[in-house]
Amino acid sequence: MPEEVLLEARGLRVALPDRGSKRVFGRPPLIEILKGIDLSIGAGETVGLVGESGSGKSTLARALLRLYPLSAGKIVFEGRDLSTLEESELRPLRARMQIVFQDSQSALNPRLTIGSALAEPFLSYGRASGSREALRLAGGLLERVGLGAGMSGRYPHQGIARAMALQPALVVADEIVSGLDVSVQAQVLDLLRTLRAETGMALVLISHDLSVVRALCERVVIMQHGLVVEAGVSETVFKDPQHPYTRKLLRAIPLPEVDSEWIDSVDIEEATP
Repeated sequence: MPEEVLLEARGLRVALPDRGSKRVFGRPPLIEILKGIDLSIGAGETVGLVGESGSGKSTLARALLRLYPLSAGKIVFEGRDLSTLEESELRPLRARMQIVFQDSQSALNPRLTIGSALAEPFLSYGRASGSREALRLAGGLLERVGLGAGMSGRYPHQGIARAMALQPALVVADEIVSGLDVSVQAQVLDLLRTLRAETGMALVLISHDLSVVRALCERVVIMQHGLVVEAGVSETVFKDPQHPYTRKLLRAIPLPEVDSEWIDSVDIEEATP
């Protein structure tokens, strides 16, 4: 367990409507997604949530930020029990915990420019005296995340800047490098690493890609069927996985197959006139 706990979840259960089983009349039945999760995140720590599609990792991310209702369990963030709070009571705390979705086009209002979208939280939380100051702060934020203030007039494609606008203590990044080419993945991961070093924020990185988690996260949590099956220091879990499912995921990491005779064959080809 981390020395200074920022967020702690105990016995977390979430059940969501099963839309595929919806009856003609009445509400759809509930299906339990999270089945009793215990998790602690330390201040300034980077934790990777890993699992195949359907493992419950994205549901857990949203539940930790109280974006989904809880069926049971408790979430304590910065000493406050979130599980009993109404939305009006949660609102002041949301400045301290932010999420970056994989699909920023659906997460952000496509009708707002990037500058307007970034200015909105400054105004909503009283961090700016007016629209002009909010836009100035938005421009500075874009510079900080490597986009440049000139991006203010364009439309959403990048959610990290908005998540960082209020300098949160916790950022949850949900599959944000999924589908990106390797060079862009490296830029995003390097940005997250830099922002974490500069701000001291804690980061929860959700991914089905263990190689990405290994590159960035100090601890890793492995999920399967709504349960945590293994958790620990990343280096230890990668070197000596204890659960069969973790070993299965590690075997699935694509590694290059090197032909031991490749160098010799290249030398022979180059030597041939």
